[in-house]
Order: sequence, then C-alpha cells, then structure tokens
Amino acid sequence: MPGAIDVLHVDDDPSVLDLTEAYFERELDAVAVTSVTDPETALDRLDEAAFDCVVSDYDMPAMDGLEFFEALRERNRKIPFVLYTGKGSEEIASQALNAGVTGYFQKGGPEQLRRLANRVDQAVEEHRTKEVAERYSTVIEALGYPVYVVDETGAFRFVNEPFAELTGYDREEIIGRTPGFIKDDAAVAEAEERLGTILSHDGPDVQHFAVDIVPKDGEPIPCRDHMAALPYEGESFDGSVGILRDVSDERERREELETKTRALDEAPVGITITDPAQEDNPMVYVNDRFVEMTGYDREESIGVNCRFLQGPDTEEESVQALRDAIDAEESTSVELLNYRKDGTEFWNRVSIAPICDADGTVTHWVGFQEDITAFKQREAALERQNDRLDSFASIVSHDLRNPLNVAQGRVQLAHDAAGDGDDENLSAALDALERMESIVERTLTLAREGETVGDPEPVALADVVADSWSTVDTADAALSVETDREVLADPDRLRNLFENLIRNSVEHGSTSSEGRSPSGNRAPPGDSRTESGDAVDHAGSDVAIRVGDLPDGFFVEDDGPGIDPEVADSLFDPGESGTAGNTGFGLAIVQEIAAAHGWTVEATTGADGGARFEVRGIDKRTPAAH
Repeated sequence: MPGAIDVLHVDDDPSVLDLTEAYFERELDAVAVTSVTDPETALDRLDEAAFDCVVSDYDMPAMDGLEFFEALRERNRKIPFVLYTGKGSEEIASQALNAGVTGYFQKGGPEQLRRLANRVDQAVEEHRTKEVAERYSTVIEALGYPVYVVDETGAFRFVNEPFAELTGYDREEIIGRTPGFIKDDAAVAEAEERLGTILSHDGPDVQHFAVDIVPKDGEPIPCRDHMAALPYEGESFDGSVGILRDVSDERERREELETKTRALDEAPVGITITDPAQEDNPMVYVNDRFVEMTGYDREESIGVNCRFLQGPDTEEESVQALRDAIDAEESTSVELLNYRKDGTEFWNRVSIAPICDADGTVTHWVGFQEDITAFKQREAALERQNDRLDSFASIVSHDLRNPLNVAQGRVQLAHDAAGDGDDENLSAALDALERMESIVERTLTLAREGETVGDPEPVALADVVADSWSTVDTADAALSVETDREVLADPDRLRNLFENLIRNSVEHGSTSSEGRSPSGNRAPPGDSRTESGDAVDHAGSDVAIRVGDLPDGFFVEDDGPGIDPEVADSLFDPGESGTAGNTGFGLAIVQEIAAAHGWTVEATTGADGGARFEVRGIDKRTPAAH
C-alpha cells in the first residue's frame, strides 16, 4: 500500500491493544497504530487527526462498539470500521453487518489476528480506491472520456466504462493488470518518464502526450493521454490518474491539413492568405513560390499587407479593382505591375477569393499570384509586330500597288501598240508585272491572316475542301476526302488555308504523267470523286491529295516527291519557294491562319513519301450533316 496505514484501535483492555499492535506491525508493511481505551477518547482523536481505519471492541463500559460506530457516522466519518470483539454471537454479528460495519471478527489467537490485519489492509485499499473514484466521479461523468487510475505498483486500480469501451476489455479484465497489455514498450516507457517529470517537479503537473492504445480487437487507436499524479501528502506516492482522448479523427484532419499545406507550399503559383480581422488585412501565410517570385522571405512577408509589392508604375485602376472586390466580398482577378525585393519589375496576375465560415462570414482571403512577365512581353512584341504588319500592308497596298498598276497599264498599251504581240520583251514585262501583283496580294493576305479569329462558326471540312478545290487550278490532280468532321472556324480563312495547301501539293507534287491513288495505286484518269462520292471538277491523274481526320484535327497529304530537305527548316517562312512562278507565301499564310484559330500546323512525310501537313488543336465536334 502507498504510505503508512494509520489505524485507530479502541479497546478497554490494554493487553489486547498491545498484542494487536504487535501483530499489525508484523503483518503489514507500513502501519501506525494509535491505541485508546474508550470510545470518547477515540472520537476526540478522530477530530484531531486523520485515520485510515478504526478497529473497535464491542463490549466497553461507556459506549459499546455499535454505538461508537453510529457516533462516527453521525459525524460523517466514512472510514473503514472493523468490529473486533470477544463477545461473539450471531445476534451481534447480524446487528454489526446490518449497521454497515466494514468487517466483524471475534477475538482469538494468532491466526485470527493475522486475519484481522489482512482485513484492515484490504479495507483501507478498497476505501482509498473508492475515495479516488468518488473524488473524480463528477469530473469523470461530465467529461465522458476514458479515465484510469494506476496505483504506485503500476497496476490499474480504477477505470471507467468509457475506458473499457475504448479498449474492448471488461473492467474486471483491466483492474489489477499493468498498462503493458494495451500499450507497447515504448509507450509504457514514455508514460513512466512523464510521471517522473511530474514527481520531480521539473515540468508541468499535468503531462500531455500521444499514445496508441492497442484494443482487444482491431488496429491501435491513436489517443492523447492527460496524466497527473494523485494528490498525496509528504513523500507518500499514491499513483497516477489519467484521461484519454481518442484523436483518430483529429489525426486524420491533421494529416489532411498537412497534405493541403504541402500542396499550397509546393504549388507552381504564388499563394497568400490574409486575415481581415487584423488591422490592414495582413498576410498570415505565403508559400514557397511567392517567396521565389518576389524575393521576400516569409519573415518579411508575414504580418504586412501585400501592397508592399506595388511601385511607382503600378496602375491605380487595377489596385482599386482589388479594393472594390474586397469591400464587396467578391472574387476578382487583375494584372498588376509589381516590384521584387531587388527593385526589378514583374507582371503579376493576382486572383483573390474570400474564405467563409459556416455562417458565411469572411474570415480570410486567399490570393493566387502568377508571374506573367513573359506573357506580357510576348503580348507587347506581338502588338509591335502587328503594328509593323499594318504599316507594311499600308505601304504595299498604297505605295507599291499604285505604281505597279500604272506600270501594268503602260506596258499593256505599248504591247497593244506593237500589234499581234510581236514584242517578246513587252510580253515578258507583263508576265513579271503580273507576278509582282500576285506577290503584293499574297503579302496583304499574309498580313491580314495574322489577326485573331473573333467569332468562329461551325464549318463542315468536306464542304470547305470541295469549295477550295474548285477555286484552284488543280491540273491533273485527284482528291480524296475522308472526313465528316465539323470545326469552329472562320469559313473564308479556312477556305484560304485549304486553297494554299492544295495549291502547294499541285505545284510541288507532280511525280509523273501517270496518276496514283492516295494509297499509292494508280487511279483511273479523270477520277476525282471524294470518299463521300461527291464529284469534283478539274480532277486528273498526276498527284493524289487526301484530306482526313486526326484525333484533334485534320491532315492534307499528297503522294508527290515530298519535302525538299534543303527547305524543310524554313518551310513556313514567307517567300520560301522551290518552284518557278511561286510567290512562296502560301505555307506562311497557312501557318498564320492556323495560329489565328489557336491551332498548330506541322509538316511531315506522308504514307507514300509525299508531303503531309497536320493541323492540330481543334476541339472535336459532332459530324456535320450532308
């Protein structure tokens, strides 16, 4: 037992008192016996000091043992009371037990004295356990948490029902066992270390630490242990008391939060969180990308408003848009010219959104910051390029076309005056002027096709291909259309794209005087039917052209000699041409038209070795009705 057992022994026979004290001291590890010869004196002693147990004779002059017991209970003394009498009878035993005494013993020899000592020891232990339970019962019931009491030997002295439910054991299976059957060795060692800290006063009187409880069935249950030493006097340690909390949900939430925090920290865009409840809505979180993007570390950023990134050329209109959105508690996105810590400028696309609690109250703001400096630089370069193209187109259209038209007119007059076209020099001059006019037209087209498509509409590829085929001098070429795709496009510009691709195949794809089908087999002369059976004029048998589907676009392929390796790298450059009479602007126009739609175009080798042009990046639509 923890500490000494203080026993008050009442008997009118001093020799019995001495003998009983001797046996108590021999049988019990730590006992202090106070002997008195009458109940009145015993009551006074009980008022003066605390005792763990009372042993009383029954037959005494002033007050018998049961009367003494009643006097104790009237004074609200609930300590164990053992009646030890030489006047034994069934009647007295019945009265004593009905009155509520802890034990009844008839005086006897050494064996009876040993039994008396053991009963006193047991009664005190039971009383102390009950006292601990009663002391904390109100708190235990209010909390509803698993509660345990471990005595000085390290064994469970008390556990409540929630503790039993947590572990899956009955309370009777737990009491008397050490915690090792529901904890691993490391957890037991930590609990002992924590208790040592409490007893040495080197730390808080209540220790909080994590522990996994191993239930009777199932996986370990993560808990938090709140442990303290039982109240004790002097150097007498009575054990420890603890409250467990199942933190399974808390651990899952913490792990989820850690995952989300890592995601925020490692996100490829700058992320900030601000607290509007604090003065000036300062940042309370910034991620790694924000630090990298701005050059300000976390210590410099936390606690200040993010306006510290603004500078002399930051547009007030965009800043005001952010303020207005915050005042209205609405999301918004703006582009700001901000400044890094080293003073360099960068363009920042800032998107903000409110974070609300369950009641809809805005508790924080989250901001996403994306460095769009490269995009803005490309945008500015494109604007400059478009300005140059507009200027160039104006020069070509006005400053070149007017004198060209005058030259054409004068040469034509001279040619007509020569009569019967005998002047070969004038004929050659007219051809050259016509070629110059073609170059001017193609140049203007190239400048115009670089503009973005603003309002596309559904267009059937097969119909556009047929229209384009009819406007190009296809000589003896053959066409096969293997698509029923419908795309969103500008019809006129898409037609121009196909015209240039078809013209390119016709002008560069002639292989022999005998035709081949798109698959490489010979095709009957004059056969110009598409896969859908539609007839197309101007069909021939020199080069076969095929138009078909790609998963995200379409292709135009011929069976000609393919792409000249010498011009492969500059194929889409304006002016590149390998055939006499060509302006060399056709494929450049194709690329500009594709880019204006948000598509890409790539030249490769076809199945039969000819040129193949693949246009990709097109959203798939339902087949067009024909």
